Amino acid sequence: MQLSNVHVLGEGVVLEPTLEEFVNKVALAKPEWTFTFDSAKAKHHTVSKSMQHNQLAPDGSEYAVRMSVTQNSRHLGIVSIQRNISRDATKRWCLTVASDNVQHSRQRGGTTKTTNMATAVRNAKTYLKCPSLGKVVYQHASETWDHYEHALNRLEVTIDRGHNMPSVAGAQILLNALVRNQTPDAVLLSQFSEAMHNPKFEEALSQYMLAKHMRTLPQGAIPIYLMEGLYAFFTDNALLQSQEVAEKSEPQLVPFEALPLEWQNNLAVLQLMENNEVVKDVGYRRDADHFVIVR
Repeated sequence: MQLSNVHVLGEGVVLEPTLEEFVNKVALAKPEWTFTFDSAKAKHHTVSKSMQHNQLAPDGSEYAVRMSVTQNSRHLGIVSIQRNISRDATKRWCLTVASDNVQHSRQRGGTTKTTNMATAVRNAKTYLKCPSLGKVVYQHASETWDHYEHALNRLEVTIDRGHNMPSVAGAQILLNALVRNQTPDAVLLSQFSEAMHNPKFEEALSQYMLAKHMRTLPQGAIPIYLMEGLYAFFTDNALLQSQEVAEKSEPQLVPFEALPLEWQNNLAVLQLMENNEVVKDVGYRRDADHFVIVR
């Protein structure tokens, strides 16, 4: 039975029989959910034999053993079948439900495991819940901001670590002479002059100054996420400091035309850039859907 909300993508892949039974039961009860296995993204989540009966997959095929569950493009969690270590032959596999809503030892995000089909279906219905818009935007915004910080760090690293300098000691000796208004060592001065006129140093310095400039913009910057054709963002970056607070907040979700004109201009520029590129006074492009824009 092939349900319209169950998708196995890729040649030579079929659902593991027990997982298929589990998924179909949940998919019938939750038609608003979409179950997907994409072999291009999860090649290592396949096996050659079924978990419960140890039967070989059809010729030229592999069994998919996990599926991603979404609702309106929002990730709910993962359902799967896994091998279990047990002397009992009936318990050498288990059905799992992984979700942020499963709590173990006061920590959010966990997995339930059971060999009972009815229990597995109940776990899926209990723990797979559509996240709030605030949670979705928080996850994308915080990840994008982290990527932005890493991009700035990469721009600074060559100068920060003095990779293009002849030596750290020599730099300190020259600086000491400058501060004390003394005549610098001629050999050292020549070495450093040559190094600092090297195109590699000039490029590294330019990148360093770009990063410093972007970090100190008085108007600041804001992460923004293209979600189903609309731009989602928090007006207050302080919300990125607390997932719990952000989840309960209402982010902005607006079409491109409703954004401030300067934001539109910045996004238009960033859409032409390469991924992971920082543009002075404009912002940063993580990918085609995630940006940081100067306010």
